[in-house]
Amino acid sequence: MNEKIPKSWKIKRLGDFLISLPKSKLQSGLSDKTGYYNFYVCSQNILKSFYNEMSSPAVLFSTGGEAAVHYAIGEYSYSTDVWATNFTGEIYDEYGFRLLEKDLEKINYSGFQGSGIKHLDKKFVKKLTYAIPPLSEQKKIASILTSVDEVIETTQKQIDKLQDLKKATMNELLTKGIDHTEFKDSVLGRIPKSWEVVSIMDSNITLLDGDRGKEYPKEKDFTKSGYCLFLSAKNVTKNGFRFDETMFISKDKDEKLGKGRLNRNDMIITTRGTVGNIAQYDRKVLFDFVRINSGMAIIRNQDERLSSDFLYHILSSEIITQQIEYLTFGSAQPQLTIGTLNELKIPIPQISEQLNIVQILTSILKDIQNKKQKLTQTQSLKKSLMQDLLTGKVRVKVN
Repeated sequence: MNEKIPKSWKIKRLGDFLISLPKSKLQSGLSDKTGYYNFYVCSQNILKSFYNEMSSPAVLFSTGGEAAVHYAIGEYSYSTDVWATNFTGEIYDEYGFRLLEKDLEKINYSGFQGSGIKHLDKKFVKKLTYAIPPLSEQKKIASILTSVDEVIETTQKQIDKLQDLKKATMNELLTKGIDHTEFKDSVLGRIPKSWEVVSIMDSNITLLDGDRGKEYPKEKDFTKSGYCLFLSAKNVTKNGFRFDETMFISKDKDEKLGKGRLNRNDMIITTRGTVGNIAQYDRKVLFDFVRINSGMAIIRNQDERLSSDFLYHILSSEIITQQIEYLTFGSAQPQLTIGTLNELKIPIPQISEQLNIVQILTSILKDIQNKKQKLTQTQSLKKSLMQDLLTGKVRVKVN
């Protein structure tokens, strides 16, 4: 540790202040979603259970798989594969937790050993050294970071509630419509009397798969940036696209491919592995040239009876999810084919009603988007605060 540190701070080795707590006898399988108490296992997620073996604060480490560290308070319990600890003397429990949280990637990279399932090297953690401020400053820093965590938790709960609202609203609008009084039985259940139900094969919706020919890109053809984005199934989630990992191909390679190029407003569905994830392509927020790999299919709407935005909501709803579960085959690697996708049944209201339904759902989605943006900004703020406050780069005033 070569950086300059504040005058009142002292270099300390964590192991000199770390105390191991009794090992639990609870297996991780004892978690229960309906439980009252937090239950900590080898995961970054916090589960629930009906056990409350602990009531004093503790710093809990995942010992297998990948690094995770939690600061547990209140009534809780932890599984047998969790290393429970306390800090004593010159290190405040919550401050010690924040130091470890800041360096979680480092611990995961260097502190987990093994060729199969990796396990935590406790000696590595004990050897970590940090510049430690006086206890009063530690508590103030911990308090600031806790307040940021509270904002993150509140925002996440708001997102979860909006997601539940979206799901319930979609189910209501896509089965009962708006202001209908007369209903009929259909293969999709009870629907408004004026609605049609058609299969994709009987509509003007085209299903296309990626190019599997001899020009299909090989590993050497992929770059981190380039002319054409080449999407794989990992880029399509239940909530749309993700771009934390992307691959590109050159213009020359793109022009040799015969299939799989996206048009604006095309939809993509994953057809292998995790099947049924849907995303809608919009050139305004993506890239000019996009192709898909062979684990996905393109859904191209050319049916004048259907708004593409309405079709996207239908394809993302339980109406289609249930059908996809029935049509999926293969136990080792679940799959869908163009043939099976053509069997999907979709409801078709009048265009004016479709647009009204889309407007309602878009409003909820916009709220979710805004909350997610706030969540990302707060998480980024926390990361920078941890770096500044826990190294002494920015000092806090202690009353």
